[in-house]
Amino acid sequence: MWWNLTRASANVAWVLVLATILWGVLLTTRVMRGLDRPAWLLDLHRWMGGLTILFSVVHMASLIADSYVEFTPVSVLIPFTSDYRSWEVSLGVLGFWLLVLIQGTSLMKKHLSQKTWRGIHMVSYPLYAIIVVHALTAGSDVGTPLYAGFSTALAMTGAAVAGTRWVAGRAVSRRPRPDVAAS
Repeated sequence: MWWNLTRASANVAWVLVLATILWGVLLTTRVMRGLDRPAWLLDLHRWMGGLTILFSVVHMASLIADSYVEFTPVSVLIPFTSDYRSWEVSLGVLGFWLLVLIQGTSLMKKHLSQKTWRGIHMVSYPLYAIIVVHALTAGSDVGTPLYAGFSTALAMTGAAVAGTRWVAGRAVSRRPRPDVAAS
């Protein structure tokens, strides 16, 4: 049971972090202007970020509960303390702490400068790359055809989302629209 919960929670967290980044890109770039509702996008973006942390915690707790490989609270919270695939597991630990940092600073956005908040938030893209490498190297499903297809689809979708942010983000005007400024 723990093995299945570990795998499922990791995959759900991976999908959630991708969806969270996608919603952030939709919010920032406004590529769907006219069809989107920014307040709704922001609420959903924040909610999915919180769910990502929750499923990551479930993933780590189920690793500790499973007796097949010996994980401890220390080995899932501190990099390079796991005896099992130390480098690969450490990427997951680093990813978790980056996720907490990004989500935490979003909750404290009013207390940070826009430049600081944005700089920390842009770490979402390297975070996604870390998650991809962690998922492709640390798990027991690595190399199975189903997981290879699943992880390839998520990695490529993540690259498309980042590409959309890079291309559409350059075209977005940071000045308020005339109809919004007049209100």
